[in-house]
Amino acid sequence: DFCLRTIPNGVDLNRNWAEHWQAETVLQSDDTNPGPEPFSEPETKAFKQLVTEYRPTTFLTIHSGTRGMYMPWAYDMEHLAKRNQPEMMEILRTIDKNHCQCPFGAAGREVGYSCPGTCLDWVYDELKTDYAFAFEIFVDRAQDADLKARWEEKMTSEPSFLQFGRDLAHEHFRDVFESHPSCFVQLKQQHHKHRSHFDCFTNFNPTDADQYKETVENWSGAYLDMAAMIAKNLKANKTATTEV
Repeated sequence: DFCLRTIPNGVDLNRNWAEHWQAETVLQSDDTNPGPEPFSEPETKAFKQLVTEYRPTTFLTIHSGTRGMYMPWAYDMEHLAKRNQPEMMEILRTIDKNHCQCPFGAAGREVGYSCPGTCLDWVYDELKTDYAFAFEIFVDRAQDADLKARWEEKMTSEPSFLQFGRDLAHEHFRDVFESHPSCFVQLKQQHHKHRSHFDCFTNFNPTDADQYKETVENWSGAYLDMAAMIAKNLKANKTATTEV
């Protein structure tokens, strides 16, 4: 099933990390089953070992099913990451304008519900990674106009919406995400069994060469822009520290 978020044993790997992990399934959905304990799955154990050994200055986790650009925290709807907050927010704001024109900000706050146990939060908190992001990079083109129109409407009517106004779980967006679940944005009532394999596939993946090329080129550009901005910030911080 192309709509499933879980591995064959029913665990959502992006709820299986030891960062505000909780045994209760968020939204009472099988799609967000966190597993019996943190790092219970071989995939998350292997990923944990890899990223711990590498200790990156930048971490980016990629998802699809909608468009959005997020930073910590995902574990609840109240908190926004403090370390490097202005720098991360400015990077998201700039890249969003040039490559996405989509929701951006703290993951939990933007999607409108708590996402405990994510790799995004764990890497940022446990490894003290300077920059940690989650990008949602694709949704069925049939949703493009609707999502953009709704987003522009909210941006125009409520300038503070990005961090302090309505979130994407608000009724204003419910009909969109009821039919088009993503890696983050998901409603309690969503069920995928009634959807065809084709509908599921096209919600998460490009279906032709042109669409694939467009997606790859756009988000490759976003990644390179992000890397350049981060490198500039790290160099500036190193220079400032040396001068002090």
